[in-house]
Order: sequence, then structure tokens, then C-alpha cells
Amino acid sequence: MRPEPAPTTARGTWAMTRHTLVLLVRDPGTPLAYTVMSLVLLSVLHPVYDRLATPAVPGVVQAAPGIAVMFTLLALDVAGQLLLSERTWRTWDRLRSSPATPTTILTGKALPLLALFLAQQAVLFLFATATFGFPLTAGTWRLPLLALLWAACVTACGLALGVHARSQGQLAAASDIGALTITCLSGCLVPLTVLPHWVSTVAPATPGYWALHGFQAAVTGDPRAYAHAAAVIAAITAAALWVAVRGTRR
Repeated sequence: MRPEPAPTTARGTWAMTRHTLVLLVRDPGTPLAYTVMSLVLLSVLHPVYDRLATPAVPGVVQAAPGIAVMFTLLALDVAGQLLLSERTWRTWDRLRSSPATPTTILTGKALPLLALFLAQQAVLFLFATATFGFPLTAGTWRLPLLALLWAACVTACGLALGVHARSQGQLAAASDIGALTITCLSGCLVPLTVLPHWVSTVAPATPGYWALHGFQAAVTGDPRAYAHAAAVIAAITAAALWVAVRGTRR
């Protein structure tokens, strides 16, 4: 009797994607909570951003991207939990010893997360457009492309955390502290113009800074700033994916 052929990469990726979708659908509480919280925070803080805005740029152009970046970062633990759960269920070693390659495993985990983070951003931007006049159409193709890049960046960083975290406490501490630190230092929650000078100096070292400025450049029509931000986010994504793949092979 001939042995059955190993599943193709496409079949393996689809199987992993379907499994990940089931996990996300069964426990949608955290992503749903972050989405609702982002809408509430935007509604509450919008008047503050209007007071701090410059005449040329409406406050919502700062508020909506900043809050979108903030709550996508807070969802880092959702991405990390998908890999950490495999250890909790004692299936991680079995998964790595299967015919599925590290790339197949990570791709199957990443695709549903990309869709989740894109949906989270879309809900916020559509709400900001309908309620506060966010210039959504001014972003043309640039806004959805940057949303995809940012979703990929957060997904890659979350998977890298999930690969290396050894407990729920480690994952929660790394994701929560990291998300809050990046949010504060990048100017996503409070504009850099009202923060201490040293924050503006370190802000470009955070991925949130580039996501925020990329979204703003998308709707204000600054192609050079947009291209710079997109390139930096893509580089961070590639680095995080490399860390995740290396961790999966260990």
C-alpha cells in the first residue's frame, strides 16, 4: 500500500486558517470589546482633539487614526494567544512535527487575524466618517493599503510574541505594556505637540508613530510621508515575521 501524499501547502494553510477562524468565532469577546471601546473613546475625545487641532487639519484626522492604531495594538494579545493556546493544549509539538512548515503554520494563523484587524479599523474609520466627518474618500487607495500593512504588522508582532511567550502572564505583560507604551510614545492617544519634548524625540522608534503618520498622510495627500511610513511599517513586519519563523523552528 502506498503512503498517502503529504498535504500540499495550500491545503495545509487552509486547514490552519479554518482552525484559527473557529477559535476566533468561538471567543469573539476581546476583539468585539476593543472595537466598541474604540468607538466610545473616539466619541469622548473628539472634542479635545478639535481644540488641539491646527486650522489646516481637522481634529478627527488625528483622533481616528490614533485610536485605530491604539486599539489594534491592544489586540496584540489576541494574535499571541492563538499560538500560546497550542502550548496550553499540548498540541504545539505535534503541530511542529506535522508536514506543515513554519510558514504554513504562521500563514494559517495570520490570515484570519489580518481580516479581524482590518475589520476593526474599518468599523472605526466608517464610524468616524459618518459621525465626525473623517475624510475617508480623500484616502483613495492609500488608506486601505496602509490599513492592510498595519494589520500585517500587528499580526506579525503578535505571532512573534506568541511564539516566545511561555505563559499567559508573560504574554499579557508583554502585549499590554508594549501596546500602552507604544501608544503613549507615538502620539496616538495625545498629540506629540502637547507632550514633553523628549517624547517627540523617541516617537519615531515606535511602529505606532509611523502608522499614525501614514494614515494622516493618506488622507492629507502627502505622498512622500506616506511612502516613508509604509516602508518603515513593512520593514517592521518583515523583522517580526523573521522572529516568529525562527521561534517556530526552535
